[in-house]
Amino acid sequence: TDDSYLDPTNLNGKVQKHQNFEQELNANKSRIDEVLESGIELKESGHVQSERIQLKLDEINDLWQDLIKSAEKKGMRLAEASQQQQYNRGNEDLELWLSEVEGQLLSEDYGKDLTSVQNLQKKHALLEADVGAHQDRIDGIRISSEQFVNAGHFDAENIKTKYDALDGRYGNLMKPMSNRKVRLMDSLAVQQLFRDVEDEEAWIREKEPIINSTNRGRDLIGVQNLIKKHQASMSEINNHEPRIDAVSRTAQNMVEDGHFASDDIKNRLSTLHDHWNQLKEKANQRKQDLDDSLQAHQYFADASEAESWMKEKEPLAGNADYGKDEDASEALLKKHDALMSDLDAFANTIKDLKEMADACRQQETPVIDMMGKECVMALYDYTEKSPREVSMKKGDVLTLLNSNNKDWWKVEVNDRQGFVPAAYVKKIDPSLTASQQQLVDSSSVGSREAQIEKLYDNLIELGSQRRKRLEETCQAYKLVREAQELSNWIRTKEQHATIQDV
Repeated sequence: TDDSYLDPTNLNGKVQKHQNFEQELNANKSRIDEVLESGIELKESGHVQSERIQLKLDEINDLWQDLIKSAEKKGMRLAEASQQQQYNRGNEDLELWLSEVEGQLLSEDYGKDLTSVQNLQKKHALLEADVGAHQDRIDGIRISSEQFVNAGHFDAENIKTKYDALDGRYGNLMKPMSNRKVRLMDSLAVQQLFRDVEDEEAWIREKEPIINSTNRGRDLIGVQNLIKKHQASMSEINNHEPRIDAVSRTAQNMVEDGHFASDDIKNRLSTLHDHWNQLKEKANQRKQDLDDSLQAHQYFADASEAESWMKEKEPLAGNADYGKDEDASEALLKKHDALMSDLDAFANTIKDLKEMADACRQQETPVIDMMGKECVMALYDYTEKSPREVSMKKGDVLTLLNSNNKDWWKVEVNDRQGFVPAAYVKKIDPSLTASQQQLVDSSSVGSREAQIEKLYDNLIELGSQRRKRLEETCQAYKLVREAQELSNWIRTKEQHATIQDV
């Protein structure tokens, strides 16, 4: 009649001990039966102590029945306790599992990059499947607890309480599991956004060296080629802007929806916009610089053409041949008048050059920034013989890109890369020498315009002096001719007077 079944310690031993006890009872039942039969026989034989015998028989029978009932009751309680122990073990396993799941759902790790978030999503999907699969075990625990309660288990209230707590914990998994799933989806979205932002940043970094180039071309053709390349770059930038806008809209929508990483999104979007605007500003500035360089190179080309024309006319304007006779002098004067007409008409060209010079926004000769770069100078002219090569003229300065091959060096000129024979070039100091700097200083638009005007003024002066001398020569020949004619007339008159006197 003890309550040892209430203590789950060594429950199997207690069950075994009770089974041995029941076997012992069964083994002694025959003795009880024999005692009862002997008492009944004595009573039936009319024993003088029949009444007392009957009382003793009743007492023994009652004690035996009480013992049997108590043994059955304890056996039933021990069986219930054993079943409850198995039930509790199942509960404990589920509680351990619930604790593990709850810990995972409390994790603040939502991934640091796109790959880690995707891995966490896969892990969460497995967790959701595992939680769903445990519903059958929860249902099994519920059915067992109901059976215990309906059967009147001695610890039914405790069993029901444990089940309610277990079922409550299981039900409470659903909300944080759903929240974590949503949070991981938000994390995936923001990591995809950050990847897109980084892709755009990489695209901008790729274009920056081209846009930041300080090469404005060494000549008119060079700057025209650079302008074509820059126009292509500007088209790429313009065509890429919708992509930047799409990323910006996605980021802005996430911020407006109250995304948990809104501050980080704002910072990255702001940085992207800064870099994008800087790229466009630099691209526009380079376009202006190349336009200015084109204007300056066009002026220098036109000035060189005018200079060539004037130098071609200079020997004619300064010619010391004034004719050997009057006819020759007059012919030369007539020819010189035509030359002077051309020179006077050329004043319009000089005027146009002056206006072009004044309009030039870039007053200095474009100089390519070679600082920090290894350079070579062309020793000879070279014409490219394949698309992988580049042409150069003697004296050209090229950027050296690779000199590992002893026969062919890779160079860059006017933003075009290619190979040239190593023997045709030599390495030089990229910094400007004093003579080069002086050449640059003397090649400003203002200096060049002054040279052109001085050359033209000198040409006009030479032409005027030659005209004056030709006119003087013509007058001299005319005076000589008239003097000769007068001399001949006088001689004729003298002869005529002599004849009359005779």
